[in-house]
Amino acid sequence: MENNTSKYFKYAVGEIILVVIGILIALQINNWNENKKVKEKERQVLTEIISDLEFTILDLDRVINKRTNSLNKTISSIKLIINVLETNKQYHDSLAYNFRNINAYDDIDFKISGYQSLISVGTDLVKNTEIRSAIGKFHTSSIDNTKGSFKEVHLDFYSYMIDYYRKKFITIIDENSLEKIVPIDFEALKNDNEYIQSLKAFLSVNIGYSETLNMVKEEAEQLKKKIENYLN
Repeated sequence: MENNTSKYFKYAVGEIILVVIGILIALQINNWNENKKVKEKERQVLTEIISDLEFTILDLDRVINKRTNSLNKTISSIKLIINVLETNKQYHDSLAYNFRNINAYDDIDFKISGYQSLISVGTDLVKNTEIRSAIGKFHTSSIDNTKGSFKEVHLDFYSYMIDYYRKKFITIIDENSLEKIVPIDFEALKNDNEYIQSLKAFLSVNIGYSETLNMVKEEAEQLKKKIENYLN
């Protein structure tokens, strides 16, 4: 009987060990499946963020460098007009297009659907802390700074520059259906120090906006590259 009891005990212990091992294996498989799902969700969200960044980078380039009415053209036109007015040069018809370019600034269309998806599931989904931090910084402070810089340009134009357009210029459509802004009295404009100083102030905020856009474009490109390297 002692031998049988010993055998039964060993058998029971063996059964318990097998059950425990089975449970541990099942838990391990379940954890592996869950980790695989989380990793796949992370990949999906980061892939969407990459797509958003590509869209944003293209829009940044559109505003900065597009062929017509770009921010760079605006800055160049303001500089040219200031130079013409301060050096007492004669009026030329091409100046009408430069006067038109003064208000050719634009806002950025930031696409953030990927970041919103990340926020909805929790930023801890991104396991790489450096990338997680960079994504958060870009979609909060960097975007906010860019929008703030645009608002400054927009506010300056509608606070005082637009009054000069209303009082001192007329709008003409040329033979190619292009808009021209023509000064009513160009000679008087040369002696209008208030207008020249306003142009210089407006030039300053446009340059600031341009610098902000170039910085955020570089940041977006670097972030996109980091995420791509991480996923690969």
